[in-house]
Amino acid sequence: MDDHSFTDRVIKFLPVVMFIGGFVCNSLTLTRVDRMSDNLILLGYLVALAAMIVICLRAQAEAIQADLLEKLAPHFRWVMQFLIGGLLSSYVVSYFKIASWPRASVFILLLVFLLVAKEFLEHQLENPKLLAALFFFCLFSFLAYFLPVVLARVATVIFLFAGWISLGISLWVLALAQSEHPREERTRPRLCIVATYVMLNILYFANLIPPVPLALKSGGIFHSVERIDGAYQVQHVPTPLYRFWKDWDDPFYLAPGEAVFCYSAIFAPRDVRVPVQHRWSRYTERTDWAQMDLIRLETTGGRDSGYVGFSRKTELPPGEWKVEVETQEGEILGRLYFTVIPTPEGHAPLITRTIE
Repeated sequence: MDDHSFTDRVIKFLPVVMFIGGFVCNSLTLTRVDRMSDNLILLGYLVALAAMIVICLRAQAEAIQADLLEKLAPHFRWVMQFLIGGLLSSYVVSYFKIASWPRASVFILLLVFLLVAKEFLEHQLENPKLLAALFFFCLFSFLAYFLPVVLARVATVIFLFAGWISLGISLWVLALAQSEHPREERTRPRLCIVATYVMLNILYFANLIPPVPLALKSGGIFHSVERIDGAYQVQHVPTPLYRFWKDWDDPFYLAPGEAVFCYSAIFAPRDVRVPVQHRWSRYTERTDWAQMDLIRLETTGGRDSGYVGFSRKTELPPGEWKVEVETQEGEILGRLYFTVIPTPEGHAPLITRTIE
């Protein structure tokens, strides 16, 4: 076999191997979004990426005259590709760990798409428009969960504040990078930043980006929820084998005198106190989803498995129900759908399990 042919094949699949290896490495090393050492590493990536963008774009305009930079210029794309890949893979891991899949699926898939597409954009990483959009996206994605950790508060205004800071820093970096470029070349990169800013805000207010770092880690509907020795003991009807992915009551077989419990475990960083509520709604043909009750809970962050709260309802009419777990500002962390079926003669014996 020709050595050059073998080498070319290895190099061809190297980006895929690096992608898988980087993702696995980040999964093992990135433990919590509120771990300051992890965040400082990502912040260092962002600072290095900003510096590389300034050097790269100024070199394009021949605004930098240095023999060393000229020698290093061919490697700039590789460095930026590594930095952007490290940031995006870290965000995929972080958002996947803290947010429920249905709630954050669109944003996580967007991150994965950008991460995979980045491997095929090596030769485009000197394009000012692409660099501007990617840098802003990486910075905004970082600040969206870093600022709530630092400020010990999760709120819509903090997400907006993260966007404003990201917008200002990105435009400033681009101004430094393109100060020697012709005026007509400066407009489109700035428009790409603004367009990315608008897109992320649309996704957020459409509830397609979770209000990180607050997230619903787990939840369920049960016949009983009781706290015992720091853990939670729940009871539910045995789950059929064909519904192995849902280990709680749906449908909910309601016998006379029984109550319906909604259990939710909320992830929140240490020292973050966020009021959370359960919004109970019933589906009717006349009003679609009609709110039946709003029960407020209190959560305090710090534990990987999430901090637990539960609410209780009695005398639920039969039909389709949902409980929305949300902040008091109305940011939805997750939804639990179930159907209530009256069973006057009782149901199968309940099984008991413990949630640590």
